[in-house]
Amino acid sequence: MEHPELTTDMVLAAVRDHGFAAYDVLVKDFPSDVVVAEFTKAARSGFTSFGVGVHLASLTDKGRERLG
Repeated sequence: MEHPELTTDMVLAAVRDHGFAAYDVLVKDFPSDVVVAEFTKAARSGFTSFGVGVHLASLTDKGRERLG
């Protein structure tokens, strides 16, 4: 069975729901490189911020707003 494509909104929801464990949750269903790429996209779009690693993200106000 094929998985749906990982989206920015899925990453944002995972960060909201799982905090710093979001990466670990997402890599159960998606390849690591795809997950990191989507985390990077979210950060570059201003939806998340991070310190040590892009996958250790927190939602910004813009990210919380997008999730509505």
